[in-house]
Amino acid sequence: MRFSLGSALIGLVALSSVVSAEPIPSKPKSHKPAKTPKDFFVDGKHIPGVPFAVSDSYAGLLPISAKKNESREFFFWWYPAEGDVGKDDLTIWLNGGPGCSSLEGLLQENGPWLLPFNSTKVVKNPYSWTKLSNVLWIEQPVGVGLGKGTPDITNENGVADQFYGFLVEFFKTFPELKHKKLYITGESYAGKYIPYISGNLLKKSAAEKKETGINFQGMAINDPSFASDLVLEQIPAVEFAIAYQKVLGLNDSTITNLKQMAQQNGLENFVSKNLLYPPKGPIKLPSQLSPDYDAFDYLINAATDANPCFNIYQIEYKCPGVTDPLGYPPQDSNPSATNFINNITGFKSYVHADPKQTWLECVNDVFVGGTDTSPAPADTSLLRNVIEQSPSKRTLIQHGELDAVLIANGSALAIQNTTWNGKQGLQHPLTKLIVNGKQAGHIQSERGLTFARIDHSGHMVPQDQPKTAFKLQKYVLGQISYKDLLH
Repeated sequence: MRFSLGSALIGLVALSSVVSAEPIPSKPKSHKPAKTPKDFFVDGKHIPGVPFAVSDSYAGLLPISAKKNESREFFFWWYPAEGDVGKDDLTIWLNGGPGCSSLEGLLQENGPWLLPFNSTKVVKNPYSWTKLSNVLWIEQPVGVGLGKGTPDITNENGVADQFYGFLVEFFKTFPELKHKKLYITGESYAGKYIPYISGNLLKKSAAEKKETGINFQGMAINDPSFASDLVLEQIPAVEFAIAYQKVLGLNDSTITNLKQMAQQNGLENFVSKNLLYPPKGPIKLPSQLSPDYDAFDYLINAATDANPCFNIYQIEYKCPGVTDPLGYPPQDSNPSATNFINNITGFKSYVHADPKQTWLECVNDVFVGGTDTSPAPADTSLLRNVIEQSPSKRTLIQHGELDAVLIANGSALAIQNTTWNGKQGLQHPLTKLIVNGKQAGHIQSERGLTFARIDHSGHMVPQDQPKTAFKLQKYVLGQISYKDLLH
């Protein structure tokens, strides 16, 4: 999830009741560093608040370095692969924000049990990614979720260093996972984290990779913050509003005003003129916009006026809006009093977290000063390098068509303005993505990069279209071929 308190408040209401469960005896652990797998064991038969048995797992806190007095720790939750399929693969999932917990992914997107919107029930997930591989959800960077420590980084190099330090400690604790094929996946602002994390892993020496057991293979990012807000929000906003005028409930005068804003800033039909396959050359982005140009905010405000329950993450949601059992939206000073993780008695202790710590789905200021000073991966050679150097040769970028917080045409423009493996952009138009015999979106794959646009999905693809996300993850892991995505 890309966290903005202002946009989070649009169309979301706090859930007034959460799953209740009969008190189940648990064995609280003292909050001390644990060094062996048994100290992190989570018996899947008796997880507080979960009314059915799930597979056993491992969760808790590990430091982000081997320093003797290291006080910074990430909270993690690892579910082993459910069968032989994918037992030699390890998928890591990260949520974005910056400052949002990856437990959102575990509990509402791709984990074995879920807390659906608009419900007080816990349900099994037939499309859990644990059916495809080992999956590790990590709350990061420092300051997020149930982790420990005070944020002390200013950029993505700090994110990558923290992540690497944690991963080294994780593999020391769980040596059976060393050398498994590692794929790093995530969504939203994790689309900025992950290229930097991946680039850092790729540059490690062969000797260091062997010693640590980190066998990085590739990355997959959903609705990602891998380009600038200019490209992902402002430039595509007007044509997005025109394409989805009826869904958004926008009147003709709003569309006229947006068109005029685009004309005055040289952005009229910018997407249709520049989103070409193959591209005609480097896409020239505007060097300067009018100080009062903000088509994106104008669009969001107009959509909110038209639909008080407008949801920036999934534009088809209507009133009465969305209730979230994880208590979203959060506020640092006034956390939601009603969310599963905080309210289920014994839950935090059961997963070896600090029971006294209040969990928030998202927090502010995980970067010192509140600003990430690193450039977007698509604005540097970083994205190209990760695509070219990833051993799997299956870098995946996907984007939900109904996402308004980051717009799919923005991702497409960023890709078409990137050069990798000797050519700029995708040379051929996208073709139909097929899931269970039906069109699920559009897709194209060339020279180590696959780009997919997902129909009927907003910002959280595994939540909105779990079947599609599941099939694409099979592709990322090399369990099916690209051709299998076309039929």
